[in-house]
Amino acid sequence: MRVLPCMFMLALLCTTATGCSLFKKNTNGAQGPDNGGMPPAKFPGARNPDPLMPTPPPAFPPAGSSMGPNTGNSVLAGTVVDAYHRPMGNAYIRWVNLVDKDVGAPIDVATDANGHFIIQGVKPGASYKLIARTKQGEKMLAGTVLTSAPDVRVVIPIREDLVTADTPPLPASPALQKKDKDAQGTSMNSGQTTPAPKGPIETPVINVPAPTANTPVGNPPWNNGGAGTPTYVPGVVETPFKNRLPMLTVPGNTPRPEPPAPPSWMPGGAKLDTGPTRMPSCVLLGNHLENLALKDSKGQAWEYKKHAAGKVVLIDFWGTHCIYCRDSMPTLNRLQTQYGARGLEVIGIAIEAGKDERKEADAVNKMCTAMQLSYRQLMGHVGTFDVGKNFSIEGLPTLILLSEKGDILWHHVGRPDPAKLGELERAIQFQLNRRAF
Repeated sequence: MRVLPCMFMLALLCTTATGCSLFKKNTNGAQGPDNGGMPPAKFPGARNPDPLMPTPPPAFPPAGSSMGPNTGNSVLAGTVVDAYHRPMGNAYIRWVNLVDKDVGAPIDVATDANGHFIIQGVKPGASYKLIARTKQGEKMLAGTVLTSAPDVRVVIPIREDLVTADTPPLPASPALQKKDKDAQGTSMNSGQTTPAPKGPIETPVINVPAPTANTPVGNPPWNNGGAGTPTYVPGVVETPFKNRLPMLTVPGNTPRPEPPAPPSWMPGGAKLDTGPTRMPSCVLLGNHLENLALKDSKGQAWEYKKHAAGKVVLIDFWGTHCIYCRDSMPTLNRLQTQYGARGLEVIGIAIEAGKDERKEADAVNKMCTAMQLSYRQLMGHVGTFDVGKNFSIEGLPTLILLSEKGDILWHHVGRPDPAKLGELERAIQFQLNRRAF
């Protein structure tokens, strides 16, 4: 009977000792017997051996690393657009480092067909000037923006009036080729010398085919002083001068009558009074607004030449039935209040049904009073006249920014987001700053 208690006590002591040994191994961090001492398995592609611990971030190259001489590891990218904010392809971007002046020859980057460009290898945090240039026929378009790297949302508007004497020429242009060669025929790029031609330069002879039966013979129709007689060709308009509108050829040999001379008492340079402007009316030549005459919502006549001459004008085409038109009106009201004294004129043109002028004007006044709008509202659809057709309005709201000379600078269709409104305000500030000088 004594043997059983002794055996029971011995078994209890052994179990207790084993448990302490196991706990001791766990507290020291050793692997348990189930995995045979092997480390835990990794997930595919994991850098951390412990799947429960977060993966450390990837190691980026040091800030001082570069992709070439005088370059960094940052990027500038964006789009070149025209005055209507449409992408302009086949342009060139010259980027100039404003911090490091001595970085070698200037570099040009070409845009793709959609106006997009990418400039790689610029220094992070450095300031750059981007100069965009292209040609439309014989016209040179240019634009300049300032930015800091990195920036992948650069927008460079280009227009003809932004071309200055400091605008660099396009690559491979005649001006650049002339600069690369000296008067003795020495090529500056290849280092080789080409002897200048000796003797007179022969002009190539171009054989011009004889005129056909349908070709006008004699002096041109606009030259009434010549001896030749013009021949009328149906469906052909003549363009004798580059900067004038085409004129239809009228049959007959009768010279055009000269306009009557002004009275002798009229001083030189004075213009004849042709009477009041027709109301309503709109004269839009291409991208240039010559004149616009409408009545406002209170029945008063408004004319662009008389009331907005020399001002930067922002036109808002909207309608009382357009729920999206109301979103941008508080911003337009703020722009009129903030920049009106500096030369900005915000004009709202309501495009209504045009059936009852008085009732529609009352609806416009009621809505503008409720929204506390301070800028003038014109009625754009009266009877059969619709000024929206003159401006080719595709939807409401539509915002159009005019320069002080009446040229369309900025155009947007639809409800503008905060980014577009910020772009519009920067364009207004730029025009007002130019107007101050």
